[in-house]
Amino acid sequence: MINSKGHPDRHTEDVPAGKTVAFCRCWQSEKFPYCDGAHRKVNAETGDHVGPVVVKAVTA
Repeated sequence: MINSKGHPDRHTEDVPAGKTVAFCRCWQSEKFPYCDGAHRKVNAETGDHVGPVVVKAVTA
């Protein structure tokens, strides 16, 4: 199971305009839902190539 830390399956986050945020996609971040680089270890152990999704909020 990838989500071995029991994080919620869905998460909503408000990102202020102009701010860039990296969100975890490996489910192993200690700062979930934010990326803390844990994917590097996961990738080395599994041969995967997952990384964060980087979001920059813009104004309309």
